[in-house]
Amino acid sequence: MVDITLKKKYLLLNWILFTSYGCIILFALYSSIYCWPTQGSVIWFLLIFFFPPFLYHGIFIGYALASDKLLHWKKSYRFVTLIIGFLVTGGLLQVTQHLSLSHFKTAYRPFIAQIQANLSQPCNKHYFEIPQVQHYNASVTQKIVKQGQPAGALFYNKQRFVLYFRAGSVDPGGSHLSYDSQTRQWTLFHHNDFAAVDKFAAQIHKLTQCQNF
Repeated sequence: MVDITLKKKYLLLNWILFTSYGCIILFALYSSIYCWPTQGSVIWFLLIFFFPPFLYHGIFIGYALASDKLLHWKKSYRFVTLIIGFLVTGGLLQVTQHLSLSHFKTAYRPFIAQIQANLSQPCNKHYFEIPQVQHYNASVTQKIVKQGQPAGALFYNKQRFVLYFRAGSVDPGGSHLSYDSQTRQWTLFHHNDFAAVDKFAAQIHKLTQCQNF
Protein backbone atom coordinates (compact mmCIF):
# COMPACT_ATOMS: atom_id res chain seq x y z
CA MET A 1 0.00 0.00 0.00
CA VAL A 2 2.87 2.33 0.83
CA ASP A 3 4.53 1.60 -2.50
CA ILE A 4 1.32 2.38 -4.39
CA THR A 5 0.87 5.63 -2.48
CA LEU A 6 4.50 6.58 -3.07
CA LYS A 7 4.16 5.79 -6.78
CA LYS A 8 1.07 8.01 -7.03
CA LYS A 9 2.90 10.85 -5.31
CA TYR A 10 5.86 10.54 -7.67
CA LEU A 11 3.57 10.46 -10.70
CA LEU A 12 1.54 13.43 -9.45
CA LEU A 13 4.71 15.45 -8.85
CA ASN A 14 6.03 14.60 -12.30
CA TRP A 15 2.68 15.45 -13.92
CA ILE A 16 2.65 18.84 -12.18
CA LEU A 17 6.21 19.63 -13.26
CA PHE A 18 5.63 18.27 -16.78
CA THR A 19 2.49 20.37 -17.24
CA SER A 20 4.07 23.50 -15.75
CA TYR A 21 7.17 23.23 -17.93
CA GLY A 22 4.98 22.50 -20.95
CA CYS A 23 2.98 25.71 -20.44
CA ILE A 24 6.18 27.73 -20.11
CA ILE A 25 7.58 26.13 -23.28
CA LEU A 26 4.39 26.86 -25.25
CA PHE A 27 4.53 30.48 -24.11
CA ALA A 28 8.20 30.73 -25.11
CA LEU A 29 7.56 29.13 -28.52
CA TYR A 30 4.60 31.42 -29.25
CA SER A 31 6.52 34.51 -28.13
CA SER A 32 9.55 33.52 -30.22
CA ILE A 33 7.52 32.83 -33.39
CA TYR A 34 5.25 35.88 -33.23
CA CYS A 35 7.92 38.47 -32.58
CA TRP A 36 9.94 40.93 -34.60
CA PRO A 37 12.88 39.19 -36.35
CA THR A 38 15.69 38.59 -33.90
CA GLN A 39 18.98 36.80 -33.46
CA GLY A 40 18.54 35.83 -29.87
CA SER A 41 16.07 36.80 -27.17
CA VAL A 42 15.68 36.60 -23.42
CA ILE A 43 12.64 34.39 -24.14
CA TRP A 44 15.03 31.83 -25.64
CA PHE A 45 16.46 31.19 -22.17
CA LEU A 46 13.08 29.81 -21.11
CA LEU A 47 13.36 27.12 -23.79
CA ILE A 48 17.00 26.41 -22.96
CA PHE A 49 16.27 26.12 -19.25
CA PHE A 50 12.91 24.32 -19.24
CA PHE A 51 12.90 21.97 -22.26
CA PRO A 52 15.48 19.43 -20.93
CA PRO A 53 13.56 18.85 -17.65
CA PHE A 54 10.30 18.79 -19.64
CA LEU A 55 11.75 15.94 -21.70
CA TYR A 56 13.03 14.24 -18.55
CA HIS A 57 9.63 14.24 -16.85
CA GLY A 58 7.89 13.24 -20.08
CA ILE A 59 10.02 10.10 -20.36
CA PHE A 60 9.47 9.33 -16.67
CA ILE A 61 5.66 9.56 -17.04
CA GLY A 62 5.63 7.65 -20.32
CA TYR A 63 7.62 4.79 -18.83
CA ALA A 64 5.41 4.65 -15.73
CA LEU A 65 2.23 4.50 -17.79
CA ALA A 66 3.60 1.91 -20.22
CA SER A 67 5.21 -0.46 -17.70
CA ASP A 68 3.31 0.34 -14.51
CA LYS A 69 6.70 0.84 -12.86
CA LEU A 70 8.69 3.86 -11.76
CA LEU A 71 11.77 4.61 -13.80
CA HIS A 72 14.94 4.56 -11.71
CA TRP A 73 17.33 6.91 -13.47
CA LYS A 74 21.03 6.34 -13.50
CA LYS A 75 23.20 9.45 -13.63
CA SER A 76 24.39 8.53 -17.13
CA TYR A 77 20.76 8.34 -18.38
CA ARG A 78 20.00 11.73 -16.89
CA PHE A 79 23.06 13.20 -18.57
CA VAL A 80 22.06 11.75 -21.96
CA THR A 81 18.52 13.14 -21.54
CA LEU A 82 20.00 16.55 -20.71
CA ILE A 83 22.20 16.52 -23.83
CA ILE A 84 19.29 15.40 -26.05
CA GLY A 85 17.14 18.14 -24.52
CA PHE A 86 19.72 20.82 -25.33
CA LEU A 87 20.11 19.51 -28.90
CA VAL A 88 16.35 19.55 -29.48
CA THR A 89 16.16 23.03 -27.95
CA GLY A 90 18.81 24.24 -30.40
CA GLY A 91 16.68 22.94 -33.27
CA LEU A 92 13.56 24.59 -31.85
CA LEU A 93 15.35 27.94 -31.62
CA GLN A 94 16.35 27.73 -35.29
CA VAL A 95 12.79 26.83 -36.30
CA THR A 96 11.26 29.70 -34.30
CA GLN A 97 13.75 32.18 -35.78
CA HIS A 98 12.92 30.95 -39.29
CA LEU A 99 9.15 31.17 -38.70
CA SER A 100 9.45 34.63 -37.17
CA LEU A 101 11.38 35.91 -40.19
CA SER A 102 8.95 34.16 -42.55
CA HIS A 103 5.97 35.93 -40.96
CA PHE A 104 7.79 39.25 -41.29
CA LYS A 105 8.58 38.69 -44.97
CA THR A 106 4.97 37.82 -45.74
CA ALA A 107 3.63 40.88 -43.91
CA TYR A 108 6.08 43.27 -45.58
CA ARG A 109 5.57 42.14 -49.19
CA PRO A 110 3.19 45.04 -49.97
CA PHE A 111 5.65 47.37 -48.22
CA ILE A 112 8.37 46.30 -50.67
CA ALA A 113 5.98 46.48 -53.61
CA GLN A 114 4.98 50.07 -52.84
CA ILE A 115 8.59 51.22 -52.55
CA GLN A 116 9.34 49.60 -55.90
CA ALA A 117 6.30 51.28 -57.45
CA ASN A 118 7.43 54.70 -56.18
CA LEU A 119 11.16 54.29 -56.76
CA SER A 120 11.49 57.63 -58.57
CA GLN A 121 10.34 59.38 -55.36
CA PRO A 122 10.22 56.76 -52.60
CA CYS A 123 10.51 59.04 -49.55
CA ASN A 124 7.71 60.47 -47.44
CA LYS A 125 5.30 57.70 -48.40
CA HIS A 126 2.89 56.13 -45.94
CA TYR A 127 4.26 52.60 -46.15
CA PHE A 128 3.61 51.85 -42.49
CA GLU A 129 -0.08 52.63 -42.99
CA ILE A 130 -0.58 49.60 -45.23
CA PRO A 131 -3.24 47.51 -43.37
CA GLN A 132 -1.26 44.26 -43.57
CA VAL A 133 1.84 45.98 -42.23
CA GLN A 134 -0.10 47.79 -39.51
CA HIS A 135 -1.66 44.53 -38.35
CA TYR A 136 1.69 42.77 -38.22
CA ASN A 137 3.42 45.62 -36.37
CA ALA A 138 0.60 45.75 -33.82
CA SER A 139 0.63 42.00 -33.20
CA VAL A 140 4.33 41.19 -32.81
CA THR A 141 6.52 41.77 -29.77
CA GLN A 142 10.11 42.94 -29.31
CA LYS A 143 9.98 45.65 -31.97
CA ILE A 144 12.70 48.31 -31.88
CA VAL A 145 10.71 51.45 -32.51
CA LYS A 146 11.48 55.07 -33.33
CA GLN A 147 8.72 57.67 -33.28
CA GLY A 148 6.09 54.96 -32.98
CA GLN A 149 7.21 52.79 -35.90
CA PRO A 150 9.95 50.19 -36.46
CA ALA A 151 13.38 51.83 -36.49
CA GLY A 152 14.85 51.66 -39.96
CA ALA A 153 16.10 53.46 -43.04
CA LEU A 154 15.55 53.52 -46.80
CA PHE A 155 18.39 53.98 -49.30
CA TYR A 156 17.73 54.34 -53.03
CA ASN A 157 18.64 55.51 -56.49
CA LYS A 158 16.67 55.36 -59.74
CA GLN A 159 17.43 51.67 -60.29
CA ARG A 160 17.35 50.02 -56.87
CA PHE A 161 16.79 50.42 -53.15
CA VAL A 162 17.96 48.92 -49.88
CA LEU A 163 15.57 48.74 -46.93
CA TYR A 164 16.96 48.46 -43.41
CA PHE A 165 15.45 47.73 -39.99
CA ARG A 166 16.91 47.23 -36.55
CA ALA A 167 16.39 43.64 -35.44
CA GLY A 168 16.39 42.08 -32.00
CA SER A 169 19.19 40.38 -30.14
CA VAL A 170 19.95 39.03 -26.70
CA ASP A 171 22.79 41.55 -26.28
CA PRO A 172 22.54 45.38 -26.32
CA GLY A 173 24.34 45.71 -29.67
CA GLY A 174 21.40 44.19 -31.49
CA SER A 175 21.23 42.82 -34.99
CA HIS A 176 20.19 44.12 -38.39
CA LEU A 177 17.71 43.25 -41.12
CA SER A 178 18.12 44.45 -44.69
CA TYR A 179 16.46 43.96 -48.07
CA ASP A 180 18.25 44.55 -51.38
CA SER A 181 15.87 45.04 -54.31
CA GLN A 182 18.62 43.92 -56.69
CA THR A 183 18.84 40.43 -55.19
CA ARG A 184 15.30 40.46 -53.72
CA GLN A 185 16.68 38.90 -50.56
CA TRP A 186 16.24 39.69 -46.87
CA THR A 187 19.37 39.33 -44.73
CA LEU A 188 19.37 39.05 -40.94
CA PHE A 189 22.81 39.60 -39.44
CA HIS A 190 24.38 40.33 -36.06
CA HIS A 191 26.30 43.52 -35.39
CA ASN A 192 29.42 41.43 -34.68
CA ASP A 193 29.23 39.75 -38.10
CA PHE A 194 31.75 42.12 -39.67
CA ALA A 195 31.63 40.49 -43.10
CA ALA A 196 27.85 41.03 -43.26
CA VAL A 197 28.22 44.58 -41.93
CA ASP A 198 30.79 45.36 -44.63
CA LYS A 199 28.54 43.82 -47.27
CA PHE A 200 25.64 46.01 -46.14
CA ALA A 201 27.87 49.10 -46.23
CA ALA A 202 28.82 48.23 -49.81
CA GLN A 203 25.15 47.79 -50.75
CA ILE A 204 24.17 51.29 -49.60
CA HIS A 205 27.32 52.97 -50.91
CA LYS A 206 26.41 55.83 -53.25
CA LEU A 207 22.70 55.42 -52.50
CA THR A 208 20.62 58.34 -51.20
CA GLN A 209 19.02 57.94 -47.77
CA CYS A 210 15.47 59.10 -47.17
CA GLN A 211 15.50 61.67 -44.39
CA ASN A 212 11.88 61.22 -43.36
CA PHE A 213 11.40 57.47 -43.38
